[in-house]
Order: sequence, then C-alpha cells, then structure tokens
Amino acid sequence: MIYEPRGKAREYSPLAVNLYTGCGHQCSYCYVPRVLHMDRYDFDNNPKARERSIEQLIKSAKKYTGTKNQVLMSFTTDPYNPLNDKLQLTTEALKIFLNYKIPVAILTKSGIKPLKDLSTIKLFDNHIKVGASLTYDNDNDSKRIERGAALPSERIEMLKQFHLNGVHTWVSFEPIIHFEQTINLIERTIAYVDEYQFGKLSGDKQLRDWKSFINRIIPMMRINNKRFYIKQTLQKEVRKGLLTEQEIAMDYLNVPSFA
Repeated sequence: MIYEPRGKAREYSPLAVNLYTGCGHQCSYCYVPRVLHMDRYDFDNNPKARERSIEQLIKSAKKYTGTKNQVLMSFTTDPYNPLNDKLQLTTEALKIFLNYKIPVAILTKSGIKPLKDLSTIKLFDNHIKVGASLTYDNDNDSKRIERGAALPSERIEMLKQFHLNGVHTWVSFEPIIHFEQTINLIERTIAYVDEYQFGKLSGDKQLRDWKSFINRIIPMMRINNKRFYIKQTLQKEVRKGLLTEQEIAMDYLNVPSFA
C-alpha cells in the first residue's frame, strides 16, 4: 500500500498511499485516469476502496515503522473523496500512521471534511501537514471544471481552521491555469498557510509568460517568509541563482520524522 512514487510524482513526496481507486471530484484536467488506464466516467463517479486496504496498510506500515520519509495521501485519489464519507478509511489510516510513527502529508480538495479528524491530526504534532489543492479563485470556474470538489472558499476555510489549531498547512498550485487567479489565491491564504508548491498542468504546452509569473510569486513568498517549492518543469523559467540550493531540493518541504 505504501509505495515510492516515480517520475514527476516523486517531487511531492518520497512515499505515498492511495486507499481508493477513482476520486469523485470530477476535475476535467485530471491526468490520473489516463495514467492508470481507467475509464474516465468510472473514475469520476465511482470511487472504490482498494481490496483489503486497511489490512494491507497495516502490513505495509510495519515495514516503514519510524521511517524518516513522509507518506503523501494521496496521488491518484483524494483521501476525503465522497466514498470516504461512508467508509472512513482515511481516519483509520491516520491512526495506523500515528501508531507506527510515520510522518504524513495530506492533500485534498474536499473542503472542511478533514476537520473531523482534527483530534487525531493534532496528535502527530509537527509530523503532519494538511494541504489543499487550489486552482480557481471563484465558484463559477470551480463548479464548471471541478464539479465534485469543494468550493475554493471551503478549501480556504479548512486551511484557516487547521492553522488556528496549530497544524502545519500547505497549498498545492498544480495545475496553474490562470496566473491572476493564482496570485489572488496566494493573497487570500498567505496569513494561514505555511508553504506553497507550484506546478504546471500535465502536458501543458501553452505559450505563456511563465518567467514573469514566477518573478512575481517568488518575492511574495520571500516577503512573507513562506517556504515554497517550484516543480522542475517550472524551474527552467527561474533566473539562474534566484532559488537557493535548499529550494530546489525536492524533499525540502517534507515534514520531520518522529525520530
């Protein structure tokens, strides 16, 4: 169940776990059905629990007891997808990770749903972070392109509540579709987000002025003392020497281990 991501996915975490197949958030830009060779309609509308997922996770977690590497939930699904409302596998998984002292990064578009796990998440202390994927700054675009996901305002509210409860928070801006909307979302979240990650839409070949965009966001990060990581597909747009050696290390933002 716990595995080592490869390729571009490796930039986000050295380890990952997916308790479900399919998602339910119906994001039209999602690359996962293509990569997993899944029917798009089935992926978007019929998430399923992986067979014996909790049993298999316990076996896997034992092998990684006390690991220095964080586990990301999730790459090919959302840990708080609609089926999880019923099955609660993510809640069980968090308890397993805590028991085996495995650091965790959560990434979701589910809005305030993760707050129901707040008491368990706080037990991780600084060995966990909770993040939201943000793409659009308005309800109309989100409803049109991310039909099953929580609205942007709900995702931002989730970040705010975790921040107020002392939980490390982060935002993934991947894919970046509208420059100005991304800038606006940074401004709306900067007070209660600890770190940001930036990446292109998978397969994006649009001719856009990425250099100007990157040159705007880096000062925003530095002035506000925010940690950030720009994925390798965008690093070539950054003026040489502008990023520190630490900021181009893909594991720079990993949460610390329990050891």
